[in-house]
Amino acid sequence: MKRRTLISGLMSACFILGACSDSASNEYSQKFDPKVYQDFITIGQDYETLNYLISMKAVDGRVTTNFIDGLVTYDRYGQTVGSLAESWEHNEDNSVWTFHLRDGLKWTTRSGEVYGDLTADDFVYGVEYILDPSHASLNTEMVFLLDGAREYYEAKEAGEDPSMDMVGVKAIDEKTIQYTMADGGKPYFISAAMYQAFKPANRQFIESLPDSNGLDGTQTFGNSPDNILYCGMYLMGDYSKDSEKTYVKNPNYWDPENVTFDKVVVKAIRDNESALEYFERGELNWAPLSATQVMAEQEKGNAYIVQRELYKTNYVLFLNNQTSYSDDTNKAMSNQNFRKSLFHGFDQDMYNEVNIPENVESVRASTFTGVGAFITSDNQDYTTIGGLAEHQDYPYDKTLAEEYKQKAIEELTAEGVSFPIVLRYTYKSGNETVAQQAQLLKQSFETNLGTDYITIELGEYASSWYTEIRDAGTYALHTGGWTPDYADPINNLNTMMSTGQLNNVNDLKQGLSHFDMSVYDEMVNTANAEVVDINKRYELFADAEAYLLDQAYVIPLYRSGGTYMVTSVNTYSKPYSGGDSSYLKGWEVLDHAISAEEMEGYRQEWIAERQKLGFNDQ
Repeated sequence: MKRRTLISGLMSACFILGACSDSASNEYSQKFDPKVYQDFITIGQDYETLNYLISMKAVDGRVTTNFIDGLVTYDRYGQTVGSLAESWEHNEDNSVWTFHLRDGLKWTTRSGEVYGDLTADDFVYGVEYILDPSHASLNTEMVFLLDGAREYYEAKEAGEDPSMDMVGVKAIDEKTIQYTMADGGKPYFISAAMYQAFKPANRQFIESLPDSNGLDGTQTFGNSPDNILYCGMYLMGDYSKDSEKTYVKNPNYWDPENVTFDKVVVKAIRDNESALEYFERGELNWAPLSATQVMAEQEKGNAYIVQRELYKTNYVLFLNNQTSYSDDTNKAMSNQNFRKSLFHGFDQDMYNEVNIPENVESVRASTFTGVGAFITSDNQDYTTIGGLAEHQDYPYDKTLAEEYKQKAIEELTAEGVSFPIVLRYTYKSGNETVAQQAQLLKQSFETNLGTDYITIELGEYASSWYTEIRDAGTYALHTGGWTPDYADPINNLNTMMSTGQLNNVNDLKQGLSHFDMSVYDEMVNTANAEVVDINKRYELFADAEAYLLDQAYVIPLYRSGGTYMVTSVNTYSKPYSGGDSSYLKGWEVLDHAISAEEMEGYRQEWIAERQKLGFNDQ
């Protein structure tokens, strides 16, 4: 399905109503400084740690990505380009990857002084730090891509003293770092190398910090802007938590000509809706628009409303596959026909109109993996091949839902189940939009399937869904998504395996009680064993994901992105990866607000350039 942009509707309204001429052009008169980028977070969403080696949280990564460069990155067209590495190669079966560092790379302190040279050993030490269980890093699974890494970690955990020589990371010389993969070739490792798990860290600096080994539970490294070294574009300037922080140029950065901004200012504001006021005063370079704001701005003939690009992440409803609060609910969740009645009985459009009041069809999802996340060597989107070719249609189908409902009633009644089945859905308190979506989710299921069949019981949690809800098993449905860390389907699909991060097995210390994932596990393992023919590998993964959907183990909700904003940032100047959207390298800020028509021009230029490079954008 091709993305339909809001611009067409806005331009049609101009021609029909004649309301967009002078009032639209005069809508925004504020000016912006193209050398200063003004961003925002909402209060309570500031970073928790600058220790990029232990954190995988977005609130941390959007800060540290601009302080610490990796080996490689993406340019604005989605091509892999060198960062700290100027070149790289791999052997024939992709099991050994070698990176060659640039000349003159430096570590810099927050005050702007050179601390020392950045060398290959810094990448070895980064891995070593992550593999120390006392540091409680959340990045260990990524590092387990390396030969011997898992065994090293388990030995350390058991109190042994293993040698890093057993791990597949080696400094060949000061400028050459080599990685050896576990279990054969990893053709996707070049994209994994962009992740923070493979970023460098200076051994001498960290070991000079008090308690840096974490034996007393502290993490001195990264607990303040002074307790890290910088090798990226920016240094932390002034900082006040949940108020305002600034980034200033790193005077020792290796690529100064591509650092767009002299300064970055990040304000903490009350909520997303208040960002528009700051934008209108020229105090922010962009502002997201709520559904109410979109409609109000359209009424005024605002020609600057821009629909954001769709991301490569799909959000889904996860079903509780652990022993839960009700035996009837457990039995229902174990029944494929019951799950499929939910799968086809959910109206995504109703749920998503809260955020996407126009063109809601653009965010429809039919798969677990997002469109554009993985592309075959012949430029086919992964979500269209293999078994996923049968999952192109909008899942919502009341006729199918009713068929599966009747089958489920017959089967579950024979097991002694009483109806209606009570399904608990919880959401975080204090967010009006999320609360509205919860009500719409309840309305969609109960209207389409009947309250004699299911009842959606809504509840709130205060801070942590994991500790307050998941670990207690007091839920049936939960929303979430998974953005791939590297460009291979295994990074998405392994999360739903029997021991995957999204299946809760390790956290709850018990086996699966509802779903038999053995077939899925085998399909994923078979696909992962194919490392020579990448197209075949992707097709096998697509078959496994199709099985996941056929079993209705997840229910697609929406494609991430597609919401609306006003901005002075050329969206198509940003590095194109679908993941690291906070990396500021190469960004272009204009001195004026960008109209929908102007942004569409940038988009068409960007698409044309990607087509020249061999990409096939949908």
